[in-house]
Amino acid sequence: MTWLRGILLASAVVAQTASVSSSRQEQPILLEEGDFVAKSELPREIPPDQDHPLARKLIAADEGEISCEPTPQKILVAHYRGEPTAQFSMKDDRILVAVKQANEFEILKVLQSETAIVDGRLYSEDDFEEEFITIEGSHFLYIQTRVSGSGGIVEHDVYTISSDRKLSIVPFQDVTKSTLLKEGEELRNGGYRFAKDTFTFESGIYRPEDAECCPSLGDFDAEFRLEGKFNRDTHSHAFEPDFRFVVANQRRSTKRQLDPSRSCVSRLP
Repeated sequence: MTWLRGILLASAVVAQTASVSSSRQEQPILLEEGDFVAKSELPREIPPDQDHPLARKLIAADEGEISCEPTPQKILVAHYRGEPTAQFSMKDDRILVAVKQANEFEILKVLQSETAIVDGRLYSEDDFEEEFITIEGSHFLYIQTRVSGSGGIVEHDVYTISSDRKLSIVPFQDVTKSTLLKEGEELRNGGYRFAKDTFTFESGIYRPEDAECCPSLGDFDAEFRLEGKFNRDTHSHAFEPDFRFVVANQRRSTKRQLDPSRSCVSRLP
């Protein structure tokens, strides 16, 4: 009977191990850069942890494409969001940007809100909004980062991709060095907008002593044009994007035009 008890004991250990393994597999995995996942296998929510004590639920899983040579790259963007309870807090977001390979997606980039516990409540410093956009026939991923604070700052990043699946950001020409500005003049609290396939920029023109609310020298406006193409690297033979947004038109006005619809400003890239 000793051999029978041994068999039963071994069976119990195997069953317990299988149960633990199954339990672990049921727990959502926190996906990171370099991981592979099928869209159908995306966790429906990310469980709480020390830095993010509220569950973040999947609110969007959008597929699109980013232009590339010789063919466009298929992209998946998964957006998870928690709802902090602290006053004036942004959302607690986690975004996965992944490129399709065969039947799965490889995660290339993870964006996540910076959070803190304030007076026992979860507070988030920033959150995100994303969309696929088309400019002059080329496709990009556009992500806005909204930063908490009285200035309502918004950061704008336009992503392109190489044929070997490396993401990069398309830079904007620095408008703070505009030839329309005279010595001692400066732009502050500038706001970017994207509409009708075009990026524009609006700002007040300030003297150094001007208060943030009150630019005394009028308005500055600029419209951007996309320039560039894909170049083939002589060593890796990959097609590398070489794009930039350059100023196509710019103007200044001496009279300050107040726009009541502008509720936020945007950080210069």
